[in-house]
Amino acid sequence: MTPTEAAREMADISTANISDALFRMGHKNRTMRSHIKPVDPDMRLFGTALTVHAYPGGTHACSMALDDVQSGEVIVIDGGGFTDNILWGEIFSHMAAVAGSAGAVIDGSVRDIEGVVEIGFPLFAAGISPQAGTGGKHGEIRIPISCGGILVNPGDFVYGDRLGVVVVPPEMAEETLERCHEIIEKESKILADLKAQLEEREQ
Repeated sequence: MTPTEAAREMADISTANISDALFRMGHKNRTMRSHIKPVDPDMRLFGTALTVHAYPGGTHACSMALDDVQSGEVIVIDGGGFTDNILWGEIFSHMAAVAGSAGAVIDGSVRDIEGVVEIGFPLFAAGISPQAGTGGKHGEIRIPISCGGILVNPGDFVYGDRLGVVVVPPEMAEETLERCHEIIEKESKILADLKAQLEEREQ
C-alpha cells in the first residue's frame, strides 16, 4: 500500500481516531487547536495541503492560492489567528470549488456562511466576522506554515470533520492507518461490551 492509498482509506475515519493514532506514535503536534472548526458540523474534508502564508486580513494570499490550486488540494492558510478582518468568503469558496479544491482550512476569519454551506464547500476556520479583508499585496504559497498551532508542509494529508482538523505527513500515513485500525477494533469491543451491560441494566 502506498502512502496515498493509506491516506485515502483514512478519509472515512474520525479525526479523533487519527489523532489518537498519531499520539500513540509519539506525535502530539499533529492536531490543530480546538478553535479551528467547520462552519457547518456536517462538513468533512480530505486532501493534500496547498499551504498559504497570509498577513492579517490579507486576502491577496488567498487569491494567489486560488490561481495555483490543483484538484484534490486543501487550501491551508496561516492567517496568524487574526479574526477581526476576514480572509475568505462565499466567492472564494465558489472559485475553489470550480477549481476542484477539496476544501479550505483557515487560521483566521471567514464570512458569507450561508452561501458556503449551500454549495457544500468544506470550510474550516478560526472565526467568523462580517468585516472585509485588507488590501495588502503580501503573501506566499507552497511553503511550510503554522496553522492552528501545528506545522503544515506542502503535500501533507489534511483531514477535517466536526471535531476539528488533523494533519498527517505522507511518511506517516501507512503506520497511522494501521494504528487507526487497531484503535477502532479495540474501542468497538469495549463499546459492544458496555452497550450489552447497559441493556442488561435496562431490562
